[in-house]
This record gives sequence, structure tokens and C-alpha cells, in this order.
Amino acid sequence: MSTVIGTTASGQNSWPRYVAAVAVPLALAGLAYLLWWISDRLLYVGPLDRAAFGWVVVIPTWIAAPVAAGFVWRTLDRRTTRVIAALVGTVIAAAAALLLWQAVAFPNCGTGTIHTPQEMVLPSLLVGAVVGGGVAWSGLVSARFARQGRPIAAVILGAAAEAFMVAAVILVAALTLLGPACQRPSV
Repeated sequence: MSTVIGTTASGQNSWPRYVAAVAVPLALAGLAYLLWWISDRLLYVGPLDRAAFGWVVVIPTWIAAPVAAGFVWRTLDRRTTRVIAALVGTVIAAAAALLLWQAVAFPNCGTGTIHTPQEMVLPSLLVGAVVGGGVAWSGLVSARFARQGRPIAAVILGAAAEAFMVAAVILVAALTLLGPACQRPSV
């Protein structure tokens, strides 16, 4: 018995589940970015400076994205889950690469930049790929355990996988993107 794309074997419409499977992790990732953006402009949010706010609020919100995805993805078959994870990872990777590239390719330098915007494309794409791939992989880890009916393991291992990927992103960014951006002033 064959089924039409977007329906289950029983004929039920599965498109709402697909939309939720994409929207939930993207919404949480977007919320994490929005919280970071707000805190970066305000400098202080309540008693927290922007760095503390990042570690206490933004990073946990970011880590929640693949964990929540895992619970939404648990109802999908494994093949569909991998396709959705690849789609979510690609969207996040593209957004992260674009935002990183804009930040590093156009620094506010009064003395001139060290790198051209073109030289920053590949490093930005690399870091973006690690960001998006991390969310996709962590979501798959979480989904695996959620499917097995092990919600505590899904939360702990999904969060741990994403925390590991956050560290990997920091390392890859430090090796490829960070460093002096502006020319030294002439004396």
C-alpha cells in the first residue's frame, strides 16, 4: 500500500507534524538570538550584565532548541526525522553563517580592515555549519531517546550533546574567525 506524500499509511494528514518539527527548533533558536540581541543592546538585563545574561538565559534557551526538537521529532519515522533535522540544521547554518559573516566582514575600523569581506566567507560558512550541524545532531540524539520512552535521557543527553557543540562552535570560531580585524594605527 502506497501513501501520498504528507499522509500516513492510515491516510491522516501529517503536514502539521512536519511544520511543527521544523518550527519548534527554529523558533527556539530564533528566541535565543533575539534574547542575545536585546541583551547586547541593553548591556544590563535586570541584575545581569550581558555576559551573565548570555550564560544564564541565552545559552540554556539555545540548548533547549534541539531538546524540544527531539520530543517533536519522536513521532516521525527515522527517515523523515533525518530529513527534517537536515532542513533545520541547514536553515540555522545559513542564518548563523550570514550573521557571523556580517559581524566579522564589516568591523567598525577607523584604520582599515585586515581582511576583505570575501576572505571571511569560508570561515563564516564553516562556523555556521558547525552551529547548524550541532543543533541537527543534538536533536537526533534527543529524538532517539524520546522515541524509546526515556524522556530524562532525551533531555540530559540532548542538552549535553548541544553543550558539547556550543563548545565546538566556540573553538572553531576562535580558530577561524577571531583575531585582529583592524589595522594598527600608524604612529
